[in-house]
Amino acid sequence: MDGVINIFKQKGETSFKCVSRVRKTLNVKKAGHTGTLDPEAEGVLPICVGRATKLVDYIMGKEKTYVAGFELGLVSDTLDAFGEVTETNGPIPAEEEVRKAFANHIGNTLQTPPMYSALKKDGVRLYELARNGIEIDREAREIEITSIELLAFDGRRGSVRVDCGKGTYIRSLIDDVGRELSCGAVMTSLMRERTGPFTLENAVTVEGLADEPEKHLIPMEEVLSEYDSLTIPEGFRKLLVNGVRIRDTRVTELANSGTYRVYSEEGRFLGLGERLEDFFYLKLNLV
Repeated sequence: MDGVINIFKQKGETSFKCVSRVRKTLNVKKAGHTGTLDPEAEGVLPICVGRATKLVDYIMGKEKTYVAGFELGLVSDTLDAFGEVTETNGPIPAEEEVRKAFANHIGNTLQTPPMYSALKKDGVRLYELARNGIEIDREAREIEITSIELLAFDGRRGSVRVDCGKGTYIRSLIDDVGRELSCGAVMTSLMRERTGPFTLENAVTVEGLADEPEKHLIPMEEVLSEYDSLTIPEGFRKLLVNGVRIRDTRVTELANSGTYRVYSEEGRFLGLGERLEDFFYLKLNLV
Protein backbone atom coordinates (compact mmCIF):
# COMPACT_ATOMS: atom_id res chain seq x y z
CA MET A 1 0.00 0.00 0.00
CA ASP A 2 1.60 3.25 -1.21
CA GLY A 3 0.05 6.71 -1.02
CA VAL A 4 -1.05 9.49 1.28
CA ILE A 5 -3.93 9.54 3.76
CA ASN A 6 -5.26 13.01 4.61
CA ILE A 7 -5.95 12.47 8.30
CA PHE A 8 -7.93 14.82 10.53
CA LYS A 9 -5.98 14.77 13.78
CA GLN A 10 -8.22 15.33 16.76
CA LYS A 11 -7.43 17.17 19.98
CA GLY A 12 -5.71 15.30 22.77
CA GLU A 13 -3.56 13.05 20.58
CA THR A 14 0.07 13.41 19.57
CA SER A 15 1.01 13.30 15.89
CA PHE A 16 3.20 10.26 16.62
CA LYS A 17 0.28 8.40 18.18
CA CYS A 18 -1.91 9.31 15.22
CA VAL A 19 0.64 7.80 12.82
CA SER A 20 0.86 4.68 14.99
CA ARG A 21 -2.91 4.21 14.84
CA VAL A 22 -2.94 4.66 11.06
CA ARG A 23 -0.14 2.12 10.69
CA LYS A 24 -2.10 -0.37 12.78
CA THR A 25 -5.39 0.29 10.98
CA LEU A 26 -3.80 -0.19 7.55
CA ASN A 27 -1.51 -3.00 8.71
CA VAL A 28 1.56 -1.37 7.15
CA LYS A 29 5.13 -1.05 8.43
CA LYS A 30 6.11 2.29 6.92
CA ALA A 31 4.17 5.48 7.64
CA GLY A 32 5.12 9.03 8.55
CA HIS A 33 3.38 12.36 9.09
CA THR A 34 4.20 15.58 7.27
CA GLY A 35 4.52 18.13 10.07
CA THR A 36 3.87 17.84 13.79
CA LEU A 37 0.66 19.17 15.29
CA ASP A 38 0.69 19.79 19.05
CA PRO A 39 -1.50 17.44 21.10
CA GLU A 40 -4.11 20.15 21.74
CA ALA A 41 -4.14 21.24 18.10
CA GLU A 42 -6.36 19.65 15.47
CA GLY A 43 -6.78 19.52 11.74
CA VAL A 44 -5.06 18.32 8.59
CA LEU A 45 -2.20 15.84 9.11
CA PRO A 46 -1.27 14.11 5.83
CA ILE A 47 0.28 10.71 6.57
CA CYS A 48 2.48 9.05 3.95
CA VAL A 49 2.31 5.26 3.66
CA GLY A 50 4.74 2.78 2.11
CA ARG A 51 6.90 4.17 -0.70
CA ALA A 52 5.10 7.49 -0.32
CA THR A 53 7.12 8.14 2.87
CA LYS A 54 9.67 9.56 0.42
CA LEU A 55 7.19 12.41 -0.12
CA VAL A 56 7.29 13.59 3.52
CA ASP A 57 9.79 16.42 2.96
CA TYR A 58 8.03 17.44 -0.27
CA ILE A 59 4.66 17.81 1.48
CA MET A 60 6.17 19.46 4.57
CA GLY A 61 7.54 22.20 2.33
CA LYS A 62 4.07 23.17 1.10
CA GLU A 63 2.23 26.27 2.34
CA LYS A 64 -0.10 25.73 5.28
CA THR A 65 -3.21 27.50 6.55
CA TYR A 66 -4.04 27.78 10.25
CA VAL A 67 -6.88 29.30 12.24
CA ALA A 68 -5.75 30.17 15.76
CA GLY A 69 -7.56 31.56 18.77
CA PHE A 70 -5.71 33.96 21.06
CA GLU A 71 -6.19 35.94 24.25
CA LEU A 72 -4.44 39.16 25.16
CA GLY A 73 -3.22 40.09 28.63
CA LEU A 74 -1.60 36.72 29.32
CA VAL A 75 1.80 35.05 28.89
CA SER A 76 2.68 31.36 29.12
CA ASP A 77 5.79 29.21 29.35
CA THR A 78 4.47 27.13 26.45
CA LEU A 79 3.17 30.22 24.59
CA ASP A 80 -0.34 28.77 24.66
CA ALA A 81 -3.20 28.37 27.13
CA PHE A 82 -2.15 24.81 28.03
CA GLY A 83 0.99 25.70 29.96
CA GLU A 84 1.65 27.83 33.03
CA VAL A 85 -0.33 30.99 32.31
CA THR A 86 0.23 34.35 34.01
CA GLU A 87 -1.74 37.59 33.73
CA THR A 88 0.30 40.63 32.73
CA ASN A 89 -2.21 43.31 33.74
CA GLY A 90 -1.06 45.26 30.72
CA PRO A 91 -3.53 47.60 29.00
CA ILE A 92 -5.38 45.89 26.13
CA PRO A 93 -5.02 47.78 22.82
CA ALA A 94 -7.80 48.60 20.38
CA GLU A 95 -8.72 46.25 17.56
CA GLU A 96 -6.95 48.31 14.89
CA GLU A 97 -3.66 48.12 16.80
CA VAL A 98 -4.04 44.35 17.08
CA ARG A 99 -4.75 44.09 13.37
CA LYS A 100 -1.67 46.16 12.50
CA ALA A 101 0.56 44.18 14.84
CA PHE A 102 -0.37 40.92 13.12
CA ALA A 103 -0.02 42.50 9.66
CA ASN A 104 3.55 43.56 10.49
CA HIS A 105 4.53 39.89 10.39
CA ILE A 106 3.49 39.34 6.78
CA GLY A 107 6.47 38.58 4.55
CA ASN A 108 9.87 37.08 5.31
CA THR A 109 10.80 37.55 8.96
CA LEU A 110 12.93 35.90 11.63
CA GLN A 111 11.27 33.79 14.31
CA THR A 112 12.79 32.06 17.32
CA PRO A 113 11.38 28.54 17.78
CA PRO A 114 9.73 27.92 21.18
CA MET A 115 11.34 25.69 23.80
CA TYR A 116 8.19 23.57 23.85
CA SER A 117 8.67 22.23 20.34
CA ALA A 118 9.70 18.99 18.64
CA LEU A 119 12.99 20.42 17.38
CA LYS A 120 16.10 18.62 18.54
CA LYS A 121 19.29 19.78 20.25
CA ASP A 122 22.05 17.13 20.32
CA GLY A 123 19.42 14.47 19.65
CA VAL A 124 17.07 15.60 22.44
CA ARG A 125 13.66 17.18 21.79
CA LEU A 126 13.46 20.76 23.05
CA TYR A 127 10.22 20.07 24.88
CA GLU A 128 11.99 17.35 26.87
CA LEU A 129 14.61 19.88 27.98
CA ALA A 130 11.89 22.43 28.79
CA ARG A 131 10.01 19.92 30.96
CA ASN A 132 13.22 19.49 32.98
CA GLY A 133 13.51 23.24 33.49
CA ILE A 134 16.30 23.63 30.93
CA GLU A 135 16.21 26.50 28.46
CA ILE A 136 18.81 26.86 25.74
CA ASP A 137 19.55 29.53 23.17
CA ARG A 138 17.72 28.96 19.89
CA GLU A 139 18.80 30.52 16.67
CA ALA A 140 16.15 32.61 14.95
CA ARG A 141 15.09 31.16 11.60
CA GLU A 142 13.66 32.82 8.53
CA ILE A 143 9.97 32.12 7.97
CA GLU A 144 7.49 33.31 5.39
CA ILE A 145 3.93 34.41 6.14
CA THR A 146 1.96 35.23 3.01
CA SER A 147 -1.23 36.49 4.68
CA ILE A 148 -2.81 37.10 8.09
CA GLU A 149 -6.50 37.85 8.56
CA LEU A 150 -7.99 38.94 11.87
CA LEU A 151 -11.24 36.96 11.88
CA ALA A 152 -12.68 38.12 15.20
CA PHE A 153 -11.82 40.27 18.23
CA ASP A 154 -14.03 41.03 21.22
CA GLY A 155 -11.70 43.41 23.03
CA ARG A 156 -9.52 40.69 24.58
CA ARG A 157 -10.02 37.40 22.73
CA GLY A 158 -9.92 36.81 19.02
CA SER A 159 -8.88 34.56 16.15
CA VAL A 160 -6.67 34.83 13.08
CA ARG A 161 -6.19 32.90 9.86
CA VAL A 162 -2.55 32.54 8.79
CA ASP A 163 -1.10 31.33 5.49
CA CYS A 164 2.55 30.47 6.00
CA GLY A 165 5.52 28.41 4.92
CA LYS A 166 7.43 25.57 6.54
CA GLY A 167 8.74 26.02 10.08
CA THR A 168 6.31 28.73 11.22
CA TYR A 169 5.14 28.43 14.83
CA ILE A 170 1.77 30.08 15.31
CA ARG A 171 2.26 30.08 19.11
CA SER A 172 5.44 32.10 18.64
CA LEU A 173 3.71 34.49 16.24
CA ILE A 174 0.97 35.21 18.79
CA ASP A 175 3.52 35.56 21.61
CA ASP A 176 5.57 37.99 19.50
CA VAL A 177 2.46 40.07 18.75
CA GLY A 178 1.56 40.14 22.44
CA ARG A 179 5.02 41.40 23.38
CA GLU A 180 4.93 44.04 20.66
CA LEU A 181 1.57 45.25 22.03
CA SER A 182 3.08 45.34 25.57
CA CYS A 183 0.22 43.28 26.98
CA GLY A 184 1.16 39.67 26.26
CA ALA A 185 -0.82 37.08 24.32
CA VAL A 186 -1.28 33.32 24.33
CA MET A 187 -2.69 30.95 21.74
CA THR A 188 -5.93 29.36 22.95
CA SER A 189 -6.68 27.00 20.04
CA LEU A 190 -5.20 25.87 16.74
CA MET A 191 -6.77 24.32 13.67
CA ARG A 192 -4.68 23.44 10.61
CA GLU A 193 -7.05 23.89 7.69
CA ARG A 194 -4.65 23.08 4.86
CA THR A 195 -1.27 21.60 3.97
CA GLY A 196 -0.66 22.22 0.28
CA PRO A 197 -3.51 20.47 -1.60
CA PHE A 198 -4.74 18.65 1.52
CA THR A 199 -7.72 20.38 3.13
CA LEU A 200 -10.27 19.83 5.87
CA GLU A 201 -12.94 19.06 3.29
CA ASN A 202 -11.24 15.83 2.19
CA ALA A 203 -9.74 14.78 5.53
CA VAL A 204 -10.77 11.62 7.39
CA THR A 205 -10.40 10.57 11.02
CA VAL A 206 -8.46 7.44 11.91
CA GLU A 207 -11.77 5.85 12.91
CA GLY A 208 -13.14 6.62 9.46
CA LEU A 209 -10.37 4.60 7.81
CA ALA A 210 -11.46 1.27 9.21
CA ASP A 211 -14.17 0.29 6.70
CA GLU A 212 -12.71 1.35 3.34
CA PRO A 213 -9.05 2.41 3.77
CA GLU A 214 -8.30 2.19 0.04
CA LYS A 215 -11.01 4.77 -0.60
CA HIS A 216 -8.99 7.36 1.29
CA LEU A 217 -5.55 6.45 -0.08
CA ILE A 218 -4.36 9.20 -2.45
CA PRO A 219 -1.91 7.82 -5.07
CA MET A 220 1.54 9.40 -5.24
CA GLU A 221 0.91 10.49 -8.81
CA GLU A 222 -2.16 12.44 -7.71
CA VAL A 223 -0.25 14.14 -4.89
CA LEU A 224 2.27 15.31 -7.50
CA SER A 225 -0.31 16.22 -10.15
CA GLU A 226 0.86 19.85 -10.27
CA TYR A 227 3.74 18.65 -12.47
CA ASP A 228 3.45 17.69 -16.15
CA SER A 229 4.09 14.05 -17.05
CA LEU A 230 6.99 12.76 -19.12
CA THR A 231 7.59 9.28 -20.57
CA ILE A 232 11.23 8.18 -20.73
CA PRO A 233 12.52 5.79 -23.45
CA GLU A 234 12.87 2.28 -22.00
CA GLY A 235 16.62 2.16 -22.54
CA PHE A 236 17.12 4.93 -19.99
CA ARG A 237 14.77 3.75 -17.24
CA LYS A 238 17.31 1.67 -15.31
CA LEU A 239 19.92 4.43 -15.54
CA LEU A 240 17.54 6.99 -14.05
CA VAL A 241 16.40 4.68 -11.26
CA ASN A 242 20.06 4.02 -10.39
CA GLY A 243 20.75 7.74 -10.02
CA VAL A 244 22.55 8.40 -13.31
CA ARG A 245 22.40 11.91 -14.76
CA ILE A 246 21.55 11.53 -18.42
CA ARG A 247 22.98 13.92 -20.98
CA ASP A 248 21.73 12.05 -24.05
CA THR A 249 19.69 14.32 -26.32
CA ARG A 250 17.12 11.54 -26.80
CA VAL A 251 16.10 12.35 -23.23
CA THR A 252 17.01 16.01 -22.74
CA GLU A 253 15.16 17.07 -25.88
CA LEU A 254 11.92 15.58 -24.53
CA ALA A 255 11.37 18.44 -22.11
CA ASN A 256 12.19 22.03 -21.29
CA SER A 257 13.90 22.93 -18.01
CA GLY A 258 11.73 22.05 -15.03
CA THR A 259 10.30 19.23 -12.93
CA TYR A 260 8.17 16.37 -14.29
CA ARG A 261 6.31 13.24 -13.22
CA VAL A 262 8.36 10.55 -14.91
CA TYR A 263 6.92 7.33 -16.37
CA SER A 264 8.41 4.31 -18.09
CA GLU A 265 7.09 3.30 -21.50
CA GLU A 266 5.10 0.60 -19.68
CA GLY A 267 3.32 3.32 -17.74
CA ARG A 268 5.06 2.72 -14.41
CA PHE A 269 5.44 5.83 -12.29
CA LEU A 270 9.12 6.32 -11.45
CA GLY A 271 9.12 9.60 -9.52
CA LEU A 272 9.97 13.24 -10.05
CA GLY A 273 12.57 14.05 -12.68
CA GLU A 274 14.26 17.33 -13.35
CA ARG A 275 15.58 18.70 -16.64
CA LEU A 276 18.44 21.13 -16.10
CA GLU A 277 20.57 22.87 -18.72
CA ASP A 278 22.23 19.84 -20.26
CA PHE A 279 21.08 16.79 -18.33
CA PHE A 280 18.07 14.99 -16.88
CA TYR A 281 17.91 13.06 -13.62
CA LEU A 282 15.47 11.55 -11.15
CA LYS A 283 15.42 13.98 -8.20
CA LEU A 284 12.88 11.88 -6.26
CA ASN A 285 13.01 8.14 -6.88
CA LEU A 286 9.65 6.55 -5.97
CA VAL A 287 10.27 3.08 -7.35
